[in-house]
Amino acid sequence: MTKIKIMKKKLLLTGIFVVCFIGLFAQKKIVLSSPKMQYVETYLYDESQNYILTLPLTFNLNKNILSVMVGGDGVLFENQTVCFFSEDVSLNHLLKKDNNISATKTFVKGNPELSPVLMPNRKVTLYREFDDGYELVKKNAKPLFLEIGTSPTLPVTFYLQFYVAKADKKFPYVLHSKCNPIEIELITK
Repeated sequence: MTKIKIMKKKLLLTGIFVVCFIGLFAQKKIVLSSPKMQYVETYLYDESQNYILTLPLTFNLNKNILSVMVGGDGVLFENQTVCFFSEDVSLNHLLKKDNNISATKTFVKGNPELSPVLMPNRKVTLYREFDDGYELVKKNAKPLFLEIGTSPTLPVTFYLQFYVAKADKKFPYVLHSKCNPIEIELITK
């Protein structure tokens, strides 16, 4: 075989390996199959499938209210902060409103609008909006309350949207990544 053919085969095999590796470690659907408390460590990836961080989530269903504790006590995100919003917000509006938040140039170009933590769903709604319209999770867990508006015996699938920020010399929170939505299926019996 010629060197070119060998190189092509190596590149093809490397490409297949990378795709399989990403698929193996990409975020899987979280299945909540019990109304009791359930702890899950979920992996956040950006839109290019680059791993960002591991985010602890604790779920607890009480009647039709699903409480989600985002983060964990004392968990450090290596200078990273997880951000989530209770409503759609313009990035420019957020940057003007809060002097502690900034964004990278790449983030600004790709994300003129920030989506709410709960992607639109007729069966699940945000039970209570956040005081400032957003929550920042750095060291301590923050609560998220969702109202399940369907029969408790039916499975419900919904998606949670998170963003990640890092600190720099000027700002404590510089948005740099929009994470892939996390798929969650709630099955109660």
